[in-house]
Amino acid sequence: MTETNKMLEECANYLLNHCFVLGGVEDQRAKYLYVQDHLNEVRAVFAPLGYSVVLYPAPLQAAALVNEHEGSQARLLKYESILLLVLRLLYLQKRESLSASADQVLVTVEEVQAELQKMNLPRRDQPTLEKLLRTLRRYNLARPVGRLSGLDSRIEVFPTVLLALPDSDLADAAAEVTRTRSELSLYERPEDGTAAVEVEE
Repeated sequence: MTETNKMLEECANYLLNHCFVLGGVEDQRAKYLYVQDHLNEVRAVFAPLGYSVVLYPAPLQAAALVNEHEGSQARLLKYESILLLVLRLLYLQKRESLSASADQVLVTVEEVQAELQKMNLPRRDQPTLEKLLRTLRRYNLARPVGRLSGLDSRIEVFPTVLLALPDSDLADAAAEVTRTRSELSLYERPEDGTAAVEVEE
């Protein structure tokens, strides 16, 4: 197997397992650059399976594997979905205040807990947060920076949190903040403790 074919196989398998590959993450950069430079070849691998490969250049620097077939998308548990939306909201807010050259968006556990409290949802303990983050990390949406050992522990949020939800208008951050808050409100727990929505655990 030639070096080019080996890299094609490696990138294709990575996309199948993780959905996204990021140019702004050091250990993924080589794969992202390969997909960028060999987009037609990578697309040819997936086309017979009904997948498309979408490239998002800077500032996102991400490649996404997309399957439009009904029921083929990843399904998150309720609190994984809530955490994804919270991280998306925090990402949008922090991205506005960061310089254009900033590579990382970092949020603290305390910021995550504060957003959960705003929705009258219970705070999640550190082991639970780490467990929830495993799925988001698998799909290259976010990852803990070291152990989540306290409120000042940090989570790196990837720009792919903007792509994990359909029909996003990435051009208008303010509208996305409003939309994300609206989606989070579906999970809000009323003060009397009854469920606002029924979501399968």
